[in-house]
Amino acid sequence: MFLTVKEMEVLCIFHAGTLSATLASLRKSAESRATKQYRMGDVKNLIEKLSGMKDGESVSLAFTLEK
Repeated sequence: MFLTVKEMEVLCIFHAGTLSATLASLRKSAESRATKQYRMGDVKNLIEKLSGMKDGESVSLAFTLEK
C-alpha cells in the first residue's frame, strides 16, 4: 500500500506502536476539533487505507516527481 507524503506525515504524528492502536488514535483525533491542524482529509484517507490492510501487507511512501 502506498501513502502520500501528507498521509505519511499524519501517520508519523499518530503512530501508536501497533496498527490497532494507531487506528484508535487516528479515530479519536478525527473526532476532536484539534485535528484541523493535521488535515482532516489526510486523516480520513489514512484511516481508510490502514483499515483495509491485510496480513503481511506493508506501507510505503510514494513521491510524485515535480515537472
